[in-house]
Amino acid sequence: MKASLFVLTIFLVFSCGSPDYEIIMIDLENLNGEEITLSEIADEITYIPLDNSITIGMINSFYNPIVIGNSVYLYDHETGIMVFNRIGELQGIIGTMGRGPGEYVRGNKFAVDENTGRVYVCDAGNIIKIYSGSGSFQRSISLQSYGGSVDAIGVIDSKLFVTYNMQYGDAEFEWVLVDSTGNLLRNKRRTDDFFSSNYLAGGGTYIVGSKLNYWSNFIDTVFSISDDLTINPEFIIKPGDYRLPRSRVEDPLSQLSDYMTIDQIFETRSFITIRYSFYRGKNGCVLVDRYNHDSYLSYWERNGSGGIENDLDGGTKFLPKGYFEENGREYLVGLVDPVTLKTRIAGSKFRNIIPKCPEKKEELERLADNLKDTDNPILVLVRLN
Repeated sequence: MKASLFVLTIFLVFSCGSPDYEIIMIDLENLNGEEITLSEIADEITYIPLDNSITIGMINSFYNPIVIGNSVYLYDHETGIMVFNRIGELQGIIGTMGRGPGEYVRGNKFAVDENTGRVYVCDAGNIIKIYSGSGSFQRSISLQSYGGSVDAIGVIDSKLFVTYNMQYGDAEFEWVLVDSTGNLLRNKRRTDDFFSSNYLAGGGTYIVGSKLNYWSNFIDTVFSISDDLTINPEFIIKPGDYRLPRSRVEDPLSQLSDYMTIDQIFETRSFITIRYSFYRGKNGCVLVDRYNHDSYLSYWERNGSGGIENDLDGGTKFLPKGYFEENGREYLVGLVDPVTLKTRIAGSKFRNIIPKCPEKKEELERLADNLKDTDNPILVLVRLN
């Protein structure tokens, strides 16, 4: 569905001069038009069944695979951070889950340094555990002296960028930047009033070229930090009636079900992708065209199903959960569980559909025939036009 957008051109002064930026303001409330199909943005879809030598639990719609080169990183709350190759074979596990030395209790907040292969895991108590690319523990960094609760982490130029949950009253910083030994390089103190909330809405980071972008559900602007540590605004997500206002952050959670949470943001060369959800109601994935500012919407369920209509091979709808570039081409990343895929292939809609790539439909049927309901999820790679 097309979304209404506003484009502003404003002058902003940040760390280096006052460049002229065209700032897109995205209005997620005014959505109308037709849903986009996969063939409008992509020309190929590939399915990679993940190794069954280790059991992966249910697909969590908020745990997103990371693809870097030949490696696919995926977190499971029982196993930890797993590394697969691009044909789905398990290559190893990063560290060990547990409470012993060098282990981590939870690993859903992690980042990979593309330069060194190191994996940074944010563990309980604002402790960053650092592992080699092969998964061996190297050292820990304590961020406890900065207070608050870590929300998300990212790596830029082998430096660790850390954002904080704004809804916890003891968070003194929006973010800090430290080197690989924990030395503080830069930070941004909070300028708003302290508040606390039961509304569990954080933020995140993602890489765009040589920059790292960061966002928060409690800030309307998405910012970037470049490798020379320059901070710039990139675009604005209009607050609107569905974004939780500060005046209601301390209300009981039962009274906040009509408000929207942004779950993920990432960008391609052509699109800004925003995935959002409600405690009640429809959840959406919006693709905003960078050049003509049109926007397209697809819907998904909290169990991770749904997304963009797949007219390439007629398979399940595609919910983008990540992005990478390879050999000059761009790819979106998704996951689908075998039961959902097999159910789709067995249905009458699939049998009767004539996709854009009929040969891919036949390949998908053969894949589904070889899958068991108990198999691990299937990695889905979509190559963009």
